[in-house]
Amino acid sequence: MFEDRSDPRANSLLTRRLWQRLAGLGLAALLGACANVGEQQPAPAQPQPDPSAAVSPASGAAATATATNAAASQQQAASTPVTRVVTKTTWVRVRRGDSLLRIASSHKVSVKDLAAWNGIKPTSHVRAGQSLKLVSKQTITVQAAAPAQAGSTNAAASPAADAAEGREVAAEVKRHARSVALVWPAQGRVVEPFEPGTTRGIEIAGKAGDPVIAAADGKVMYAGTGLNEYGSLIIVQHNKDFLTAYSHNRRLLVKTGDMVHQGQQIAEMGSENNDRVAVLFEVRRDGKPVDPMPYLPTSPQG
Repeated sequence: MFEDRSDPRANSLLTRRLWQRLAGLGLAALLGACANVGEQQPAPAQPQPDPSAAVSPASGAAATATATNAAASQQQAASTPVTRVVTKTTWVRVRRGDSLLRIASSHKVSVKDLAAWNGIKPTSHVRAGQSLKLVSKQTITVQAAAPAQAGSTNAAASPAADAAEGREVAAEVKRHARSVALVWPAQGRVVEPFEPGTTRGIEIAGKAGDPVIAAADGKVMYAGTGLNEYGSLIIVQHNKDFLTAYSHNRRLLVKTGDMVHQGQQIAEMGSENNDRVAVLFEVRRDGKPVDPMPYLPTSPQG
């Protein structure tokens, strides 16, 4: 999939081609192909029926009776109410003047838990427009589900709230937009500014393992190490015109195809293929790098 990157000119051409393809209609197929390189395994051989095996009428009747009894037992179990404790995840949008303490108090959770759910420190500042994850446990009574029949391909349905949020983000990803409202992807100092024609974005320094967050709601179009110069790279599409990229990560916490929310941790900061611990943050409009600063709040602290 990827070419020899020993020639800087070839590498630069490969990078341009990747971003051009990402901005085009073949986005998902291209990234899916990249993510699956080297992971394809031969399909397991299907078991063949034994032609010498014969079923006698007696054994067939016994098998039918057994299957009938099993189905009856499953149906009876399926009608029995079961009490379960489920974990519910919701998101709250930070308003101007909010703090972790205020949000934690209003939702009756501890600041420590709120910070842990969002991969930040309890002393961190939050910014207006940022989304914070809230996790709660609820006790519900449900009908026990009957065991899936062999060969069934139906997956478990997602909670309605998550499905609605996913549809909302998916709709936004497909929409043309003249701009995008971002939050800072990391807490830290800008150690390399954007220079047209020289740099692709801005570098925000920090410590190894610091959280890297999604700058806005969107869909993860790429998460991997396909280009050496980027190290561990995540690309998030926010609408038809704008993408953001997060490079040199130590660890990726999302995968291609995931829907992410603004403020959600997507990676841990690192120094992969870089000479310092920092995240290279890029904003791309129609596949071309633009200065991220006009789209960000005044400072990483808001």
